[in-house]
Amino acid sequence: MNQDDALRSDIHRALDPITGSTPDLMPAIGQRLRPVSRRRPLLAIGQVAAVLGIGLVVGGVIFATHRARVTPTTVTTSPTAPIVAGPGANIAWVTSQQASGGAYTGDLITGIDPSGHVVGRINARDELRSPDGSHLYALVDGGLDVFSAVDGHKEQSFHLQPVTYGLPMLSADGHYFAVAGNSPSSLQLVDLSTGQSVASTNVGLPAFGVPVILGEQAQHVYVVGPTIAKFAFDGTTLRLEQSTTGHTLSCDGLVVGGANSAGGLPFRVLADGRTLVAFCPGDGRVTWFDLVTMKVTHEVVVGQSNPFWVSPVFSPNGNTLYLHEGGTGALHVVDLVHQTIVTSTKVATVDSNPLAWLGSLLVTPAYAGGIDRTAAVSPDGAWLYAIGDFGARGGVSLVHLPDVSVKGRWLPDVSFNSVWVSADGRTIYLLGNGDELRVLRADGSQVTKLSLPANTFGFIVPTIP
Repeated sequence: MNQDDALRSDIHRALDPITGSTPDLMPAIGQRLRPVSRRRPLLAIGQVAAVLGIGLVVGGVIFATHRARVTPTTVTTSPTAPIVAGPGANIAWVTSQQASGGAYTGDLITGIDPSGHVVGRINARDELRSPDGSHLYALVDGGLDVFSAVDGHKEQSFHLQPVTYGLPMLSADGHYFAVAGNSPSSLQLVDLSTGQSVASTNVGLPAFGVPVILGEQAQHVYVVGPTIAKFAFDGTTLRLEQSTTGHTLSCDGLVVGGANSAGGLPFRVLADGRTLVAFCPGDGRVTWFDLVTMKVTHEVVVGQSNPFWVSPVFSPNGNTLYLHEGGTGALHVVDLVHQTIVTSTKVATVDSNPLAWLGSLLVTPAYAGGIDRTAAVSPDGAWLYAIGDFGARGGVSLVHLPDVSVKGRWLPDVSFNSVWVSADGRTIYLLGNGDELRVLRADGSQVTKLSLPANTFGFIVPTIP
């Protein structure tokens, strides 16, 4: 390796931990100044000048950074009016992937209450949580298991036809459960109040897709994949009513399942009961789809630095979509009723390394395949909690809504990768690197810090389609 390449390599190594101590950059560069031949004095002078130039930049940036550093403030985000949560709704359930011989075998789900105690563990896969947060659902071979969110004990088991690669979904009121399978394609609908599978079909289905249930009596079930199929349910049978042709939505449907939806769903049916809004993490596209006319009515595109960097979070009333990019701290606010991007700003970049641009000259980062939930909205809709990602420090930015102003930060020297808020808004759960969980009160004080099983990747939060 020649001296120029060695110098670039050391700069890269010094910048690689983007959140590392910036002053460490200088020793790594300085060590490259080895004695040179008398016949190459200009090279030596050039090296010295380059190092001095970088030193001036580093010193200036460090000085500016420390002057601009935000002092953590005591900010309380507790709801102004008490929120009464249902049984188990304040307990965080966290998923850890399990493997045997290098192959995925399922998930170990751990429940942690607001005091930081582990209340139960569940072995499952393909998990969902009820809209009120009181139950957990998991597909098993030939059935559906129902668990209490209070302590994880199994309450019921329902029989289902065996499915391959099933994609499950709940109705918005938690009354019905549907699962779409493939190889061969199938759709099954379960009435959770009676525990009975009430209807099934294998006619007219997309090759794969996510079921979306509409109506108090599940009058319609849509299977959303590369195409969209609309089924009418009369209480006993499912009948194909309409379907689209060609690729209808970005991402060939709805991106759910596993790490792609840990912490929430990237789609929502609006209050009008006829508009499906879906976010595609692959290209940053937000699509409005009319479930009556079966046509796309509008689209907007949000810029993102990389696919799967943006975490989609809906407001409690479902009228606003917050798109937070953990890698940069960018936040886009989308008004779903008026179909427009109303605000684009940055909320979580104060403590990012100011010399990241120099590292980007040497390597371009790329992350894809799963969405870390780097934002969460309080149940009263008054606060958004935003965190960095990919090891970036900065703690938790406290963004006041709807003015989207940062009012303070908690734990500014700590890095996190996922956040969730309890149903009563008084407990904030934070997943960090190394399978570590912190439990905070709504004033930012820490209740506890505990270690979780290996390969922990996200929260199972209420499913609200």
